[in-house]
Amino acid sequence: MAVLFVAYVSAAKLGIALSVAHGVITPVWAPTGIALAALVLYGPRLWPAVALGAFVANATSGIAPFDAAFVAVGNTLEAVVGSMLLLYVGFRPAIDRVRDVFSLIVYGALISTLIAATNGVTVLWISGELDRSFGSEWLLWWIGDAMGALIVAPLIFVLSTRPWRQLDVRDRVEGLVVLAALVALSATVFLGGAWRYPHVLFPVLIWATLRFRQLGAVTSSFVVAAFAVTGAVRGTALVGHQSETEIVQILEALTAGVAVSLLLLGAVLAERREAQRQLAAAHASLAEAQELAHLGSWEWEIGSDRVTWSDELYRLWGLEPQSVELSYERYLDSVHPGDREQIRTIVERALQSGAPFDFEHRVLLPDDSVRWIHGSGRVIADEGGAPARMVGAAQDITERKRVDDLRDSILSAVSHELRTPLTSIIGFSMTLKDKGATLALRTRDDMIGHLAQQAEKLDRLLADLLDLDRLRHGFMRPNLHPTDVRELAVQVASDHRSNTHSIDVDGSPAIADVDAPKVERIIENLLTNAVNHTPPGSTITLSVKPHDTGVLISVDDDGPGVADEQREAIFGIFNRGSASDRVPGTGIGLSLVAQFTALHGGSAWVEESPSGGASFRVFLPGRPS
Repeated sequence: MAVLFVAYVSAAKLGIALSVAHGVITPVWAPTGIALAALVLYGPRLWPAVALGAFVANATSGIAPFDAAFVAVGNTLEAVVGSMLLLYVGFRPAIDRVRDVFSLIVYGALISTLIAATNGVTVLWISGELDRSFGSEWLLWWIGDAMGALIVAPLIFVLSTRPWRQLDVRDRVEGLVVLAALVALSATVFLGGAWRYPHVLFPVLIWATLRFRQLGAVTSSFVVAAFAVTGAVRGTALVGHQSETEIVQILEALTAGVAVSLLLLGAVLAERREAQRQLAAAHASLAEAQELAHLGSWEWEIGSDRVTWSDELYRLWGLEPQSVELSYERYLDSVHPGDREQIRTIVERALQSGAPFDFEHRVLLPDDSVRWIHGSGRVIADEGGAPARMVGAAQDITERKRVDDLRDSILSAVSHELRTPLTSIIGFSMTLKDKGATLALRTRDDMIGHLAQQAEKLDRLLADLLDLDRLRHGFMRPNLHPTDVRELAVQVASDHRSNTHSIDVDGSPAIADVDAPKVERIIENLLTNAVNHTPPGSTITLSVKPHDTGVLISVDDDGPGVADEQREAIFGIFNRGSASDRVPGTGIGLSLVAQFTALHGGSAWVEESPSGGASFRVFLPGRPS
C-alpha cells in the first residue's frame, strides 16, 4: 500500500505539472493504470492507498481539500470498479488472449474511467473551479484516464508475469536491439522534427510484437506514447495548428490505436502459439497412446491414391516412421498372400456400399516374420455422395492370436489329460459296480489300485492348475523352515514309483530354509518330466548337495536331451518342447518348477547330462549347513 501510494502521487504530480494540464485535469494521467493494475494483481483491498494518493495529489495541486476529497472518491471508485469487472470476467494479467484485450479496453479504459471523469468534472463545476466548458474538460479528463488504462496498466500487467524468464541470452540481446532502435526512431520522429514520418516506427513495432508478443507490444506502446507526449509538450511534434493540449489528445488517440492493435496482434500470436502447443501435446499424447496400445491410424485419399499412416502404424509394419511413401497397392503388397484377395474384396465392397468394415489379416514384415493385424475403417463421401476418403485404424493382435492358440492348446492338452484318468476311473468303477461281487480278489485289488493311481494323477493335474492360478494372481507365498532337502528328495523318489524307470538318489545332507511342500513339487515334477521324456528302462539320477550359499538339485537322464533353442522356452507354461505330439503331459510341470523356484529366490535351468541327455538343475538359496 505504501508503494502504491507513492507511485500514485508521483505519477499524478507529473501529469498535473505538464503544460498541457488544465489544473488537476490533464490528458496524461498514469495513476489510473497504476491503480487498476495494483488492484487487479493484489486485490481491491488496496483501495485505501488509491484514495489517499488521489486526495494528496489533488489537494496539493490547487483545489480545496473538500473538493479534493470528493474527486478522490471518483478516482478510487474508478480503480475499484475497473478491477472488480476485470476479475469478474476472468481477466489474465498476461493479456495473452483476445478476450483479455477487449476486457481491458471495455472495462478498464471505457467504462470505469467514466466514473472518475464524470465525478471529477462535476465536483469542479459545482465548486466553480472549472475554467472551460463541461464537455471539453470531461473529454480531456476521460482521455487522460483511458490512456493510463491502455498504456500504463498493460505494461504493469505483463511485466508482473515476468515474461523475460522465457527468453534466452540471444532473445534478450535481440530485445535490447529492438528497444534501442525504437527509442532512436521515436526520438527522431517526436523530438527531432520528423513528426511527418511516423510510419517509420511501424516496422519496429511489428517486429517487437512478432518476436516478443505481449512483452514487445506493451513496452513499445509505452515508449512511443512517452516520446509522443514529450514531443507535444516540447512543441517538436506539431500535428496541425491546435493547442498543445489538443495535439496531445490527437497523439494519444493515435497511440491508443497503435497500442490496441499491437495488443490484439500479440494476443493472437499468443493464442496461436498456445493452440500449437496444445495440438503438439495432443499429438504426442495420441502417439504415446497408440504406441502403448500398438494401435495406428491411417487415411486413404482415394482420388490421388495417397495413403497416410501414423508413426505407430509404420512401427507395426516394421518400418521407420514416415520412411516411405504409401499407396493402396503398396499396402496390399505388404499383406500376407493368403489374405490379400480377402482384403481387396472387403475394401471394394466398402467402397460400393459405404458401410463401415473391419477385418483381421497377416502382414509380412521386412525381416520375413508375420504379424497379425486387426483393421477397421469407414468411407467418407464428398458432397456428391461419391467415396472421397477412407479412414480407419489398425491394431497389433499378434499376442492375442498367440493367446488364442495357446488357449486351444491348453484346452486340447488339459482335456486329453483329464479324459484319460476319468475314462479309466469310470471304466473300473462301472466294472466294480456291475461285476465286483463275481471278480476274483486279485483282479478286484488290481482295479482298485488302478483307480487310486488314476485318481492321484487327476488330483495332481488339478493341483497344478490351481497352483498356476494362485501364482498368476500372486496369492502364493513361501513358508520357509529348516529342511534336509536330500532327505526330502529321497522320500519323493521312493513315493514316485515307476515300473519302467529306475531312480537313483545321491548327494549329501543339505539343510536349508525352504518351503518343503513346494520343494517336493519341484522334485516330483522334474522326475515326472524325466520319466515321460526317456525310453523305458532308462535310469534317472536325482542328486541333492550343498552349493555356494544354497542347495543344488539336479535330475539327469539319458534321453534325447533338450535342444539349445528350447532350453529357456521349455520352462514356459504349456510348452512341451519338440516332443509334444509323442509324449503325454500338459506342459505345466516345468512351468511350476520355474515358478516355485522363483518363489524361493532361486533359478532353474537345463544343461546336457554326461550321457548326452537332459540335466535339469534347480538352485535354492537358503543358508545350507
